[in-house]
Amino acid sequence: MPWLIALLCAGGVALVFFLAIERQAIEARERQHLQQQVRVINDNLSQQLEAMNRALEAVIDDAGPLPVSAEHVQRTQRRLKAFSRAMIGVRTMIMMDARGNVIAASRDGLLGRNFSERDYFRAARSATSPNTLIISPPYTTALNVWAITLARVMVDAQGNFAGIVTATLDPEAFTTLLESVRYTSDVSVTLAHGDGLRFLMVGQAAGLTDADMARSGSLLSSHLQSGEAATVFSGALFEGGPVQLMAIHTVQPAALQMDKPLLVAVARSRAAVFADWQYKAVALAVAYLVLALLTAGWLRSQQQRRLQRLQQERALAAMNAGFEARWRAVLEATNQGVWDWDTVTDRVFFSPVWKAMMGCAEDEVGDSLEEWRSRVHPDDLVAAQQVLQTHLKGETGVYEHLYRMRHKNGNYLWIHDRGGVVERDAQARPLRVIGSCTDVSQQRQQQQTLDRLTANVPGALYQYQREADGHSFFPYASTAIQDIYACRPEELQRDASPVFACIHPDDRQAVSNSIQQSARTLEVWLCEYRVLLPGRGERWISGRARPELLASGAVLWHGYLQDVTEAKQQAIQLQETERLLRHLMQEMPIGLLMVDGQGQAYYVNRHFRQLCGYSLDELSTPEQWWLLAYPDADQRARARQAWAQAVAQAENNGGYIPDQSYTITTREGLQRTLRIGGITFGNHFLATLVDDTEQQAENAFFRGLAYNDGLTGLANRRRFDELFEAEWQRCRRSQRPLAVLMIDIDQFKRYNDTYGHPQGDICLQQVADVLRQGCRRSHDLVARYGGEEFVCLLPECDLDAALAQAQALRKAVEQRGIKHRNADPSPVVTISIGVACRVPDAQSTPQQLLAMADASLYRAKAAGRNCVDAGAL
Repeated sequence: MPWLIALLCAGGVALVFFLAIERQAIEARERQHLQQQVRVINDNLSQQLEAMNRALEAVIDDAGPLPVSAEHVQRTQRRLKAFSRAMIGVRTMIMMDARGNVIAASRDGLLGRNFSERDYFRAARSATSPNTLIISPPYTTALNVWAITLARVMVDAQGNFAGIVTATLDPEAFTTLLESVRYTSDVSVTLAHGDGLRFLMVGQAAGLTDADMARSGSLLSSHLQSGEAATVFSGALFEGGPVQLMAIHTVQPAALQMDKPLLVAVARSRAAVFADWQYKAVALAVAYLVLALLTAGWLRSQQQRRLQRLQQERALAAMNAGFEARWRAVLEATNQGVWDWDTVTDRVFFSPVWKAMMGCAEDEVGDSLEEWRSRVHPDDLVAAQQVLQTHLKGETGVYEHLYRMRHKNGNYLWIHDRGGVVERDAQARPLRVIGSCTDVSQQRQQQQTLDRLTANVPGALYQYQREADGHSFFPYASTAIQDIYACRPEELQRDASPVFACIHPDDRQAVSNSIQQSARTLEVWLCEYRVLLPGRGERWISGRARPELLASGAVLWHGYLQDVTEAKQQAIQLQETERLLRHLMQEMPIGLLMVDGQGQAYYVNRHFRQLCGYSLDELSTPEQWWLLAYPDADQRARARQAWAQAVAQAENNGGYIPDQSYTITTREGLQRTLRIGGITFGNHFLATLVDDTEQQAENAFFRGLAYNDGLTGLANRRRFDELFEAEWQRCRRSQRPLAVLMIDIDQFKRYNDTYGHPQGDICLQQVADVLRQGCRRSHDLVARYGGEEFVCLLPECDLDAALAQAQALRKAVEQRGIKHRNADPSPVVTISIGVACRVPDAQSTPQQLLAMADASLYRAKAAGRNCVDAGAL
């Protein structure tokens, strides 16, 4: 059969053609994907650069006229520390004068240093506009960190250069951003300065060690020469290296006057991009060769059988002619896309409706099976033929498949094809196959639209069905259901039990009861509950769904699920804060009275009732207080006039009502002199009442609030600063050593993410208790330095003793055994300690000793945590 050989050759040519088309499509998709990832980083970096620029402007504006006064320096110091802690991606913020001397910094150890030789300082000094944002090339900072610095110029009243304010980028924060767009292991992401010097790279290709990425002939230099903001290139990153696809974007927001841009590049190995295609091409080539061999064998056998069948066919032809004519008439009359395939002659009858579905006239479609094959989408042809062959072998009862077919206008229709073998010979070989086609393009398009919509919803849309016998499943669930329950939508279409298995055991019964209640009453189902997910721990889920009773007796819910863990944790923390504030107000050793805009009292605390004796019910009207507290009319008039004047002053005094002495009459009829003041907020005010006889006790209470950390009970930062300065001067006079231990809880952010902030506070209290017990000398001081950091002040303690004390504290915290299941490598809470010690002299400062301890702590962290480091002292 020459036509079959020609068909086989044509199939081979088509296979090569479509593989080439598919390769081009894969490369186009990958280029688009790389461009999308690089745009994500560009958008994120642009927002962060704009935020940092605004922070630098705020510091300059707040500093006021230059040169900066000592008071402004202290305020700027606090603002720099606040900005540095609050802004993601900022490691250090510094203010320098016109000579490059550091006059304020977020890190005390940098005060007094001179950085006039830095490239960014020189660039700022020669900048033509104070609005220019200076972007330094990457360099090694004073704290031995590879970083980029952003700088803004400060000018004096005459417009002359007066100094700069800088923000040093934190490489760890930007490494996290670069890692977030790596969607496969062979993807590398690079952040570089506009001059080509590499700042960060994640997923670095083997052998790429040169930091200068803009060398002649490199992909980055090609991008810079193009003048385009975004480009995609293909080539080797270095000589002899693998060929890469690289998308590059120039980061230079229009709102900023940057002297140099940043460059971000996302690259992927071309070999990895086409790995699946190469496998597929080899597999199809092997399949084609096997098919060719089978065809050759089949042609040989067919030639032998053809002579035998010819006589039989002639005998049957006359008998079947009438039947065939009637059958064709029925097919032509039906309103379905029907086809009838005679496998003996390999001829196919396509009904008029089938031809019209393809947009063809009656004479534009032949009667060979190739008519069908030529219209099937190349990506679907192999699968469609495999499904058909499986049915022809008798392995399935019905042939059914969904694939795309080409319309006459060139578009592709989604076709649902269904049929079956209606006649076989004595050897069970198929002789005739009949089926029908249905155009389901519109339904398919609707499904794709729904999938795109649900992909942009911050939660999961779903249908949940519960049968009368209790069996339940999810007829539909958007892909986001995997983020909610860690289950694929396909799994849940058969059985919903995996969902209930991941619900927290303490909440499982309540969720089941709420579903049953909604099924009985057909009321909207609303529920908040916890789930336990592998690798993510406990999460809070909020669900809402409307039930529908089906004719079968089953109930079908249409609903929405959302992960509300962060909001739930914030609500719990807010409730705890509110409870604490209420408790503090109730137990404050001063009387508190809150009054609304109509003069109606609506809150009094316990101490108010002790001082005055009046309850809130007795102050039911605005006049009740004045009548009860001042029964004498003249005294009442004077008191009201004095209070009205004090409240009037508050308007020009930031809402503060100054204290004044008032003599009131208590509920028991006693005369009591009180200092009454307060604050206004809106048209409400809070009055404070203080008994002068109790002033000494109250002073002691507030002194404790001022010098003690409210969470751990240790000394706070203010107390430490005062004692540190005093001990420095004392040890300087006595020429005795002074040691400082800087302590940080290892991986504390993971602890908070795992157990929540309330449990994190308990952890801080436990660690503080261990440190308090470990420092036994009466003149040693343990203080909370901030966040998860603590500091120990050890007067008259040499380096060896300080190291021994640090090791003892580290072991004590580890032996306390505070569980931390996500810690690496130990499953308990540990600490790292930086040690610094010296004998104070006239050439050194307390801040330098503290900076030495901080640097030692940084090295202890870098050495693997849970260790002590004293540096090169």
